[in-house]
Amino acid sequence: MSDAEGEPLRPDPDYADDQTIAARAVRGHRPSFEALVHRTARLVWSQIALRVGAVDRSLIDDLVQETYLRAWRNIHTLDSPARFRPWLIAIAQRVRLDEHKHRSRRKRQGPSSNTEPDDSPAPTVASSPEQQATLNEEKSRAIEAMQALPDQYRDVLALRYLSDADTSEIARQLALTTGSVRGLLHRGLELLRDQLREPSPITPRPTPAAMSAGGVL
Repeated sequence: MSDAEGEPLRPDPDYADDQTIAARAVRGHRPSFEALVHRTARLVWSQIALRVGAVDRSLIDDLVQETYLRAWRNIHTLDSPARFRPWLIAIAQRVRLDEHKHRSRRKRQGPSSNTEPDDSPAPTVASSPEQQATLNEEKSRAIEAMQALPDQYRDVLALRYLSDADTSEIARQLALTTGSVRGLLHRGLELLRDQLREPSPITPRPTPAAMSAGGVL
C-alpha cells in the first residue's frame, strides 16, 4: 500500500495480530470482538460522520452502535479476517443508507402523532441562529471537499477533524505508524485547502475562522 505520490504506507508492527484477533472473533470469541471495537470505533465514527455531516452527533453515535451490533451478529460471515476493517466499513455504509431510507420514507409519509424528539444540536449561546446556520453550511462544504480526496488522505483527516483523534490514535485506528500518519495529514491538509480555494457556485468559501470554529481546520 502506498499514498498517491508513491510513498509506502508502513503498517504498525503492533497490529500484526489484528488478523489473529479477528479470526478468534469469527469463531464467536466476544472479548476478541470487543478488542476490535476498541481499535476501530473512531474510524467507524468518522466514516459515518463524513456521510451524515458531523452535525448530529447523537445520530452518528446511534449508527455506530448499530454498525457494531450488525457486525457481531454477522461476524461468522467474515471470510478473510485480514479484511476486517473494510468489511466493517461496508457494514457502516449500509447502516447509514438504511437510516437515510428510513428518514426519507418518514418525510414522505408526513408528520404523525408519534413524532420523534428533535435530536438536532441546539445553537450555542454565543451564536445567533443565522451564525450557526452559516457555520454549519461552511462546515458542510469542508466535509464535501474532504469526501473528494483520495481515501488515504480523507480517512486521516476525518479522524483528526471529525472525531478529534490525535496522531497516535489515528495510527491505532488505521493500523499505521505515526510517521505515516503525519505525512498523510500534512499532504491531506494541503489538498483540502486547495479544494476549498476553488469557489463554489452555491456557497461562499469558508473563512479560516469559521473552519476553526466548526472543528474542521
